[in-house]
Amino acid sequence: MEEEPRSDTYDNLEPIQEESGEGSISINLEVVAEIVAMAAKEVPGVVSLASGGIKDDIAGLFGGRKDGSSSVTIKEEGDGSYNIGVKLILTFGVQLAKVAQTVQVAVREQVENMTNKDVSKVNVIVDGIRREDALVETSEEELS
Repeated sequence: MEEEPRSDTYDNLEPIQEESGEGSISINLEVVAEIVAMAAKEVPGVVSLASGGIKDDIAGLFGGRKDGSSSVTIKEEGDGSYNIGVKLILTFGVQLAKVAQTVQVAVREQVENMTNKDVSKVNVIVDGIRREDALVETSEEELS
């Protein structure tokens, strides 16, 4: 009987466990989600992860983590590979599909390289766009 794929959001993540000749190795899926976020943000044309919505807004009000973490999802497939989803805000004027494909490659390479686990899919959702000049204005306002 095939096991149902497990879907986790960044907040409630189970560790990846693996046995080696020396003992067990556990990698918390929160770490995998952080790898996904960092790899995606390094791609030119990516502004940020999309907001996690009201959950992040409420967490921010009470001093909790407001890092868009619910923008990353990880599903463990029956074969042990990972199906990853990431919601992004991209820069206005870029080729959205091209940037999204670059994110897919970057995320897959980083997760597979750092965890030694296969990635079956990387689903990218472009959740918004922003102008670069709006980013500069926001940064200047924050500095004032």
